[in-house]
Amino acid sequence: MLNRISPDEAKAIRKGRRVSGLKLTQERLGLLFGVTKRTVLRWEAGEEPIEPRTALAFRFIERASQEELDAMWEAAQAAA
Repeated sequence: MLNRISPDEAKAIRKGRRVSGLKLTQERLGLLFGVTKRTVLRWEAGEEPIEPRTALAFRFIERASQEELDAMWEAAQAAA
């Protein structure tokens, strides 16, 4: 299902992507999703459930083109 994701899947998706040539760290993913680095850490450790809408966001990150991901990163930085 697209709206469910395991902690290991979430971590693999994050580690498999880059934004503007940079590794997609927990901190950068947090900025994209509007959460703290600690929240991303808890998701990846299985300490906090990944809500369905967040799972969908991970699926988008997984499937997005590099151009889409870079545009998201630029928008998130501008909003921060």
